[in-house]
Amino acid sequence: MRKYLLIFLMLFSGLFLAQNIYNGQNIEQNRKYWSGNNRYYLIFQGDGNLVVYNKNNDPMWSSNTSGRATRAVFQDDGNLVVYGQRESVVYSTKTNGKRADRLTMQDDGNLVIYTRSNPLWSSNTNAGNGGNFGFRDTSSLNPGYQFRKGQKLYSANRSYYLSFQTDGNLVLATKNGDPIWSSATDNRGYAKFQDDGNLVVYDSYNKAIWSTNSSNRGVRNLKIQDDGNLVLYNDNNSAIWSSGTQR
Repeated sequence: MRKYLLIFLMLFSGLFLAQNIYNGQNIEQNRKYWSGNNRYYLIFQGDGNLVVYNKNNDPMWSSNTSGRATRAVFQDDGNLVVYGQRESVVYSTKTNGKRADRLTMQDDGNLVIYTRSNPLWSSNTNAGNGGNFGFRDTSSLNPGYQFRKGQKLYSANRSYYLSFQTDGNLVLATKNGDPIWSSATDNRGYAKFQDDGNLVVYDSYNKAIWSTNSSNRGVRNLKIQDDGNLVLYNDNNSAIWSSGTQR
């Protein structure tokens, strides 16, 4: 009886400690790694996509590796890596060699890699301050990313940011808050950088009211550049669309 009780306690406690993933630990497929407050979770899905969800199953961040990945691991070197066939790297946080010691699914919805108490990388999905962390990866977004209202995504030099405002307008602004471009879409909808490479703003009726018209053109990422330009690039690093605001 004591043996079974010990096993139960270990399994039960594991549910509450699952928000911390440590070096060398594989991320089990279809297992939900919950935040301590049970409001957010990380999951390596059966389709190969590594995703952060809220408790309502709304996606907040993903590795954009659906259909391309076979396993995910927080490596001994501190790098979070998603591997595809023949051990090819299809996504990584590029945090190797920086003494990262844990991957944490936080209570605020942010997925963070730490070295001791210092953050090295984050998914920029924290609900508390709209994701304004300013880590180097915030300037580049992968297809499948859905914006959170009020969230600010900065260029690497912190001189410019992109924000989907609470009034429904997607705005590119200087660090002082001066707008230099917008989608001119005041509404109550949402904005998404879709899997097909199209950046779209929807209204509250789920109708597209603005887009970059870049679907199915091989778009790889959306870049908030240090020169103030917002650019969509394809796999050949060629610009597919831009806001035309370089300075």
